[in-house]
Amino acid sequence: MDATAELPTLNAHRAGTGPTLVLLPGLASPIGEFGTVLPELARRYEVVALDLPGQGGSPALPPPLRPDVGTLTDAVERELDRQGVSVAHVLGVSLGGRIALELARRHRAASVVAIAPTGPVTPPERAYQAAMFVGARLVTGALAPVAGPLMRLAGPRTALLGFLRVRGWRTPPDEAAALVREFATAEDFWRLVRYAVLPEATLDHRMVDCPVVIAQGTHDVLATSQSFWLAALVPGARFRLLPFAGHSSIADVPQRVIALVAEAVDAAAAR
Repeated sequence: MDATAELPTLNAHRAGTGPTLVLLPGLASPIGEFGTVLPELARRYEVVALDLPGQGGSPALPPPLRPDVGTLTDAVERELDRQGVSVAHVLGVSLGGRIALELARRHRAASVVAIAPTGPVTPPERAYQAAMFVGARLVTGALAPVAGPLMRLAGPRTALLGFLRVRGWRTPPDEAAALVREFATAEDFWRLVRYAVLPEATLDHRMVDCPVVIAQGTHDVLATSQSFWLAALVPGARFRLLPFAGHSSIADVPQRVIALVAEAVDAAAAR
């Protein structure tokens, strides 16, 4: 059987009109990660937000398939085919950003904005990232049962979301509780860490021929040098620092993220 026949249908949310923009969240994050920017993006673009396999509302890949970057991208491609999308602009965060770059390598992206995409780092940096992910999983797992009342308090909300967002106090309590529960319960978290995040499956960056913007928050405690390396390796990529923003910069600097998407879309239109 063709392996792609086993790829699951992904949870998708569509809204808006205009050029198609695909949104891909990070590890153990649902499409709600884009809640701060989605309404405005939907006024400018036809937004297709996808939960990656094994997180949010999407089922995990079946056991014979390893959820590495290539296979995750296969699943995203299959879902885009189901949605009738051939080529689209893509905004991805962390693991979603890496998949966005892989879509560009496969010529399925008209432009890419990748925020703190996973990429090449030194072994000590990768060990540090693994420890951060494991620690976050254990902490959120312990606190998930009381996430509702706990996230009503600005202090705990800011502290618990600190590995993702600098301005966690701005996150609505219900959204914060949902993020904590998702990180604690994402179905395929451990396999995704093992096969998609920790290994370095280097892309053939020379095949990326669309406009690419790679960004990283100045207060990102998860990503290290990977964004800088990718910006240097991807032909023509532009690197942008996001002041006072964390790993998932969407909620910290939403207007800046929206401007980055516009920058990439305009660059594609100018070709």
